Amino acid sequence: MTRSWCAALVFALVALTGVAVATGARAEPIGGAGDRLVGWDTYRRLDRLPYLRTDTQALQLSSFDRSGGDFDLSTGNRNGTGGCLTSGGAGCVVAEDRGAGEVDSIWFTRDGGKVTRIGNIRVELDGRTVLDAPLQSVVDGALGAPFEWPLVANAAQSPGGVYIKVPMPYRESMRISVTSHLEYYHVDYRQFSTGEGVTTFSPSDRALDVLATLRAAGTADPKPSAATAVHDDRIVDLPAGGAATIAESKGPGSIAALILQLPDPTDQLLSGLRLQMEFDGRTMVDSPLGEFFGAGLGVATVRSLMFAAIPQPGGSLSLSAWWPMPFVRSARLTLLNTTGAPLTGIGTDVATAPDPQWESALADGRAGYFTARSHAAPTTFGQDWVFADEPGHGKFVGVSHTIRGSRIKTAFSDAAPYFLEGAERVYTDGASSPQWYGTGTEDLYEGGWYFKDGTRFSDPLTGQPDQRTAAGGCADYCVAVYRLMLADAVDYHSAIRFGIEHGKRNMVQPDYSSTAFLYTQPNDILTAGDDVQPSDPVSRLLHDYTDADATDQLLVSEYEGSEDTRPIIGSVRATTGAITFHAETDPNNRGILLRRTSDQANGFQSVDVAIDGVPAGTWLQPRNNPIHRWLDDTYLLPPALTAGKAQLTITLTPAPDSPPWTASRYQLETVTG
Repeated sequence: MTRSWCAALVFALVALTGVAVATGARAEPIGGAGDRLVGWDTYRRLDRLPYLRTDTQALQLSSFDRSGGDFDLSTGNRNGTGGCLTSGGAGCVVAEDRGAGEVDSIWFTRDGGKVTRIGNIRVELDGRTVLDAPLQSVVDGALGAPFEWPLVANAAQSPGGVYIKVPMPYRESMRISVTSHLEYYHVDYRQFSTGEGVTTFSPSDRALDVLATLRAAGTADPKPSAATAVHDDRIVDLPAGGAATIAESKGPGSIAALILQLPDPTDQLLSGLRLQMEFDGRTMVDSPLGEFFGAGLGVATVRSLMFAAIPQPGGSLSLSAWWPMPFVRSARLTLLNTTGAPLTGIGTDVATAPDPQWESALADGRAGYFTARSHAAPTTFGQDWVFADEPGHGKFVGVSHTIRGSRIKTAFSDAAPYFLEGAERVYTDGASSPQWYGTGTEDLYEGGWYFKDGTRFSDPLTGQPDQRTAAGGCADYCVAVYRLMLADAVDYHSAIRFGIEHGKRNMVQPDYSSTAFLYTQPNDILTAGDDVQPSDPVSRLLHDYTDADATDQLLVSEYEGSEDTRPIIGSVRATTGAITFHAETDPNNRGILLRRTSDQANGFQSVDVAIDGVPAGTWLQPRNNPIHRWLDDTYLLPPALTAGKAQLTITLTPAPDSPPWTASRYQLETVTG
C-alpha cells in the first residue's frame, strides 16, 4: 500500500464518512428538550449521543416466563407464557404507561415469524389512536413511511421475528394492544420525568430523511457533518506483539470517524488485532478488532448504522466506525498486534472534530466518554454472562456478541443451539428487579426461532451477520450478533448490570465473547436519602405516615430475575385509600428517584402522585408476577417539584379501578448531577 494510494483512499472516505473538511458552521444543539433526544431527533442528531440524562429511565414489558423456567434441559424456556397484561384496546394489552415517555422498539414472533394470527396492532398515545392495522401488514411495510423497512421488518428481513422501531413519543399516556393469539413479544420504552420538549408522535411525519439515513447504514457516517474535522491517515506495520499509534489529538474535540483498511484479512487477524482508545488519560476501549466492528467470528459483511465491515474488490476489508467519541484534553488510538505474526500495510484514517462544547459537557458530567467493555471466557453454570457491570453514571447503547457453542438434543429438536434460549436481564441503580427481562437470545437481537436455522442478516440496528456450523474455526455452532440501542438506550445514575443467560437458567456452557458500547462517567449522581417503611410503627411515626383501610401481610417470596431462587421475608402494607408521608431530602437535589419495594402479585397498581399538594402525575405499574412477587420500581420526580426543599410531603392516591397499592419500603434517591 503506497502513500499516494492511502491519500486517494482518504479522499474517497471523506465522502463515505460524511465528515466535511470545508469551512462551515457546526450543527446547533437541539432545542426544547435540551440534551434529551426525543422522537426522530435521536436519528437526526446522533452527534448528541454522548449526552446523558438524569430524568429518563428505560423499561421493558415482555412475555418472559414468570416462573423463571424449570430445570429440565430437554425443554425450551416457556417465555411465551407471559401473555396479555390485561384486556382492552384491540383485545390484548401488551404495554401501558402514564406520563411522558416514548415507545422505541416493539418485537413479536409466533408461527416461525408469521404474525398474521395476531391480527391488528393498535397504538394509542395521549388518547389518540396513531396506529391500528394488521400487524403483518405493518411489518411488511404496507402502510408506507414512516412504517417502512428498516424501521419495520418482517420475518424475512429480521429472520424469525418482526419489529417496529419507529420512535413514538407521548406526553400523557401510552397503550399498545393486539387482537389475539399472543405468544412472544417485548416492548422497550422510556419514561421521562416531565413532558418538556415532547411532542406526541404523528404518523403524518414520514421521516423520509431518517429512513434514508438508516438505509445507507454501513456506507456513510449517519451523524450531521462535522465541518471542522481533520483527518489523520497513516499506513502502519506491526511486529508480533507490537503496537502502533494511529492517531493522537489534543482537545477539546471528538473522534468522528475511524476507518481501517486491512489488505489481507483473516479470521485470526480480526480476533488477534486489538483496538485501544485512550481519552483524557484513561483507556476506555481495549477490544478485539472484529468484534468492535460487529464481525466477532471473523471476516463477514456488516452494515450497521454505527459500524461496518465491508469486503472490498481485490480481497481487502474496510472497517468503519462512526460513534461520536468526545474528549476534553487528549485522545490516542492504538492498534496492538497479539496474532503472533508481523502485520504490514494496514491503512488507517481517523477523523477528529475540534469542538469546545465537550470541555464543559464532559467536565460537569452532562456527557459521557465513549466506552467499550470487552471480555471473553467460558460461561459459568448458573450465572448470567455480563455484558457490562458498570458503576457511575451513563447509558448503554449497544453490544456486539460472539458465541461459540454446541447443539444438544431436546424435546423439540435433535440438534438445538440451546444457548439461544437465554434471556437478557438489565438492572440499574441498585434495584433488585430487572428493568428489562427478555425472552431469548435471538429475541434480544430481534430475530426468532434460532434466526430461522441460522439465516444471516445485517440490519441497521440489529443483526446476525455471521453463523457457522462446524466450519471456519467453529467446532459445532457459532454466531456473531449485534444490537444497537440508540433510541432505546438504557440510562443509569449509579450503576448498570446488563447480563444474559446462556440457555434456560444458564444450564449450558458455551464460550462467550462480547463488546458492550456505553457512554460513561466514573462518578454516580445519586445520594441515598430518606427510607420509609410503611409496616414499621417507628418509621410511620417518624415520617407522619398515614393511610386508610390498610392491611399488613407477611410476604415470603423472591425477586424475578437472576436471584429468583433466594427467598426474601418481609411485611407489605396494602391499601385502596390515600397515603401521605413526609420525607427528608437534600435541598440541592436535581430531582428525586422514588423507589418502591412492593408485592406484584396483582398488576396495574396505580396511584396519582402529589408533592406538597402539587400533582406530579400517575404512577402506573402494569407488571405482575404471582410466583416471584417482590418488585422494585421507580418513579421520577422532577426538580421543579423537589429542588430547594429539605422536606417533601408525598401523597399517593390509588386510582378507583386499581388493585390495592402495596409497599414494603420507599427509598428516596437524590439526583446530584
